[in-house]
Amino acid sequence: MIKNFENIEIVEPPIEELTKKRAWGGACLTSLVLLVVLLIIFIIGLRLYIGSGPQTYRTVPNSFPSDVPVYDKNNVEKITFISARYKERGIGIATLLPKLILSPILYNDEGAGNTVKKILAGTEAGNKKSDTIQIEWHGLNSEPSFIVSYYKKELAKKNFKIDVESTGKNIRQFSFSREDGVSGSIYALGNTEKNPATEYLLLTVNIAKWCAKNF
Repeated sequence: MIKNFENIEIVEPPIEELTKKRAWGGACLTSLVLLVVLLIIFIIGLRLYIGSGPQTYRTVPNSFPSDVPVYDKNNVEKITFISARYKERGIGIATLLPKLILSPILYNDEGAGNTVKKILAGTEAGNKKSDTIQIEWHGLNSEPSFIVSYYKKELAKKNFKIDVESTGKNIRQFSFSREDGVSGSIYALGNTEKNPATEYLLLTVNIAKWCAKNF
């Protein structure tokens, strides 16, 4: 059976409709490009505002307190410096979003608002304005107990106070501080039953910005 194609009419889309589709696609592409550019500018601005991140040193920086001994300098594996500016502004930005989300509660609900304010205030108060230097070792021949005892004795000679101390099966650690704004901690890891040595040692020293110039 032969069909009659004479009555078939091909309808083409109006020129106005094609123009609208092209204009809409161009607008979407422009918006996407603009969004990417703004995102790049935001990231660059954020990096400039926060400052440089953790920096790695080969030797102990000059700002490190001379009163804090560095155990076995020749076998230090890594030294990391984290500036106070980076910590302060980084934490500030990290807590900005929760503050914005909770802001209606802070100002509308008196009871819940006071609770949230206390939490946020505690977070900000704990953000001390201090530079941090971390020194790491791996595979030291001395046992963790010996290294910890060494540090406790040497720090006591320099008027440091032992704040918190804890001992586990394979871990020994304690924190220390002094009134001049220098504080830190010692963390030693090692399974002495298998090997009388220290697998990992971490010395963390915090230097308050107002006392850093003294060292």
